[in-house]
Amino acid sequence: MRLSKILLAMAVTTSLVTTALAFSAGSAAAGGRITDAKRVVFIVPGQQLYNSGETHQATYRTLDEALSAAGYETHFVDAPGKMIAADAELIADSIRSYAAGADSVGVIAHSAGGLSSRYYAKFLGGSEVVDSFVAIGAPQYGSPGGCVQGPADGYDTCMFSEVLAKLNAGEDTPGSAYYSVVQSSGEWADGRLDGGQCRVYVDGVPGAGTGADHLTELEHPEVISGAISALGRDCVGTFVDENDGDITWPDTLFPSFR
Repeated sequence: MRLSKILLAMAVTTSLVTTALAFSAGSAAAGGRITDAKRVVFIVPGQQLYNSGETHQATYRTLDEALSAAGYETHFVDAPGKMIAADAELIADSIRSYAAGADSVGVIAHSAGGLSSRYYAKFLGGSEVVDSFVAIGAPQYGSPGGCVQGPADGYDTCMFSEVLAKLNAGEDTPGSAYYSVVQSSGEWADGRLDGGQCRVYVDGVPGAGTGADHLTELEHPEVISGAISALGRDCVGTFVDENDGDITWPDTLFPSFR
């Protein structure tokens, strides 16, 4: 009698395990999430979207919602986007505060935020903390617009600023992080970096070539899906590895600004 009960219990257990495995397989096939992995993404805004210590998060709402739907925990970094090194410290502080215990850490940075994020990666150890850096509309080699701003108002983004010269000296993509540019093909600066970089340029973004796409790209489905793929180190564009010194700032600008 005891043996028959043991055999019955074993049969029930086997049936439950088989059912659970089948259910998990079905959920995966249907696109269901079957993992509790903590994936954290930090959104770093551009300077024109920062005011009085608060980011205008509404501009990034579509991106934020898409990241949440993809299973990411999102946080905004309140960086003004004017002084690259100081903003990099804010990024580092935010990541230290919210990334503990994460299985993956990503950064999606827009406009000037892409420069401070890369400063964090290169000089503050971020390249060994963050798995993936995605830049959208970041003038990585400088913006003519930054040159008309004062020292405290965004001059750091000028191609002739000392901090940008320091940032672009040597390899642009250090460490084990994955670097990407995902943006409108009509942006004023193409966001290229030397070293390994995924490049995704999306045609048909409203306002391309006029500067308006600098904001509309943040809501464009292909830009958003490309950015999410890049976070997972999956390049839906072209992965390029350029040598240090192959990129100069005039080459990165939209033709009308050269």
